[in-house]
Amino acid sequence: MFALNLDSSSTADTLEADVLNIANVPTGFDFQVLNPLEMVTNQFSGVSFACAIALIPSNPRFTAQSDQCVIMPTGNDNHLSIALDDTVDAVCLWGRCTQPMVLKVVESTGKVLKIPSETALRWPDGSETALLPLQILRLENMSKITMIELSANAPYTVEGLSV
Repeated sequence: MFALNLDSSSTADTLEADVLNIANVPTGFDFQVLNPLEMVTNQFSGVSFACAIALIPSNPRFTAQSDQCVIMPTGNDNHLSIALDDTVDAVCLWGRCTQPMVLKVVESTGKVLKIPSETALRWPDGSETALLPLQILRLENMSKITMIELSANAPYTVEGLSV
């Protein structure tokens, strides 16, 4: 487990998220229906992606299965966003990256919560072929989430999203 610092004012609360390689992740949108190199926009009911592309990673460190379709950001800034048609109180997003991912949540009130993960994560033993840990970013009991933004200081994949 690692802590996510929730900094919405001058005080910070702590949320927790799993960083594990596990088989039983939450059920979410089925990215396997996407075609490799397809721009991801409004293919899924209730959400709209921006700056996202579907692909099957050539680097085996970024996916648990060799033919698994994932979503990656399209730009060099390693940033993508997801707008929600209706507000939700919980979201779960999971993916893989060599660096901690940063989740930014926008609530319907306009409040922005930037949630950076700690930099002291336990990464695989330095093997260049080891599967990267699955980072599960789960937020619950929030106040009407309308948008999610994800970024990192390195390329990453998103294996799933549940809202």
